[in-house]
Amino acid sequence: MSDDVMTHLAERGLTAPGSLLEVYEEQWPSAVRELVYRPGTPEGRPSMRWAEDLIGGSSWPLLPNLVPIMPVDERSFACVVVSDLGEEPLPGEGAVVRWHLDVRADEHQAALLDTDCHLYVASVADELAAREEGLRRVLDEIGPAYQETYLANEKRPRDFVVRPVRIACQNVIVALAAFAQDSSFDGLAVVAWQTCEVPHVGTHEANRALAALTLCDAFQSGGTMEIRFDRPASVQIHGARRSYPGHPERRVPASLRRYGRTVGVELGVEDPAAISPAEARELFLAVTPMPDDLRDRVAEAISLRGLAPERLCYALMTGTWSPVELDFLLAGSGRVASIIAGGAPWTDRSARQAETEACRAALLSGMLFNRFNNRDQAGTSGAVRVLEDDRLGVRWSCLPDEGAVRFSNLDVTAPLPWLRGRTMPGGEELTVVPRGTFGTGTAETLERLAVYGAVALLLPLDVAEPQVPEGVMVLRCPDRLADLDKAIEAKLLTARISRG
Repeated sequence: MSDDVMTHLAERGLTAPGSLLEVYEEQWPSAVRELVYRPGTPEGRPSMRWAEDLIGGSSWPLLPNLVPIMPVDERSFACVVVSDLGEEPLPGEGAVVRWHLDVRADEHQAALLDTDCHLYVASVADELAAREEGLRRVLDEIGPAYQETYLANEKRPRDFVVRPVRIACQNVIVALAAFAQDSSFDGLAVVAWQTCEVPHVGTHEANRALAALTLCDAFQSGGTMEIRFDRPASVQIHGARRSYPGHPERRVPASLRRYGRTVGVELGVEDPAAISPAEARELFLAVTPMPDDLRDRVAEAISLRGLAPERLCYALMTGTWSPVELDFLLAGSGRVASIIAGGAPWTDRSARQAETEACRAALLSGMLFNRFNNRDQAGTSGAVRVLEDDRLGVRWSCLPDEGAVRFSNLDVTAPLPWLRGRTMPGGEELTVVPRGTFGTGTAETLERLAVYGAVALLLPLDVAEPQVPEGVMVLRCPDRLADLDKAIEAKLLTARISRG
């Protein structure tokens, strides 16, 4: 069969990577063998030629160095990256990407499915072998038992209870899991973990979302962040005890390992049946969305300030602090470690005051960014308010030395938030100095920044009118100091009680 593949690729002027030839030399289970495309059309099944012709007739013709080997779903294919004959191997040769028949944007086309085509097919084989058992556990046993025991009685389960999880997008379930905290090793025990790719969801998004949720639960439960897939667990189903020896694969699930390879995190290296605490922290950083500047600051905070990566990721994933708020705190506050952990004790008045002022500025920055970045048609003439994702792509960068935030890519025609009758003066950038109070040092900062472009001072509603340099705008957040402090205390309380 590998000879047929080489001949087929030679007709296209291509050469087969070694890992692709290994795919066709392996004896796969029948379920996988039926999915792998062959060059010809044996027994009337879909083939490489069939897939290439189908893709060629779509609005997204196949790139010349891609070869389809398997379907991903009914509207996309797994394609192997190969190199041109007579040339050096291309970067990523042998990797697998997802090619869609219909996709809206270029950035969603050819997303990485796996770094090696043989590993990819092997992971699909492991995934399919365990899928039926995993679905039965969650849908027929653990889910109904959880509904009967807890949801029907409006009870909240303890951490050691096996809890089912479902993630859906547009009424399509894309991920299922079931796990519980296990005191025998002080970590999370997983008895079911499955995902799938569907046409309307981005590549590996189901894996990323379920991994993030699993890691958040591991952090919240207060364990070591170790996640094991070989520990027994049991549930009570209609009065009878049902036991499980661990995940059906008895190791880190194939789909999760596949996703880990695409983000540069090898899982199950120390122990094939577990994600070690170090691997979990590395994976947590990978699944948490962050702008590049924030990711650099997080890396610096972890290496130089000793901040726990899981605490920073949990704060972002749960919305305790938004990305712009956390970025501001990391850039401008020396007390960010204490803030992320829930704040200094109330008896330490000076530390508490310093943290509160930093949090006020961060919160003001986050509120203004949301006003800049989210278009809301409410109140416009003849417009219907549509509650959909309508972000404008506004960017921010923090200025640590000035304690300021520079917003860019702003809509110059839109009214400036909290400054009635004004629009953006002169350009798409605005430097904002957020402060809970106004002092002499702030006035000097405003004067320095005004030289480089449009500058605004952002204050709470009830702060006294400041004397600012000429040309500096004053934005008034509609919240008072007391409102900000109440919101800050809620965030700090969430941080204090978030870890068991």
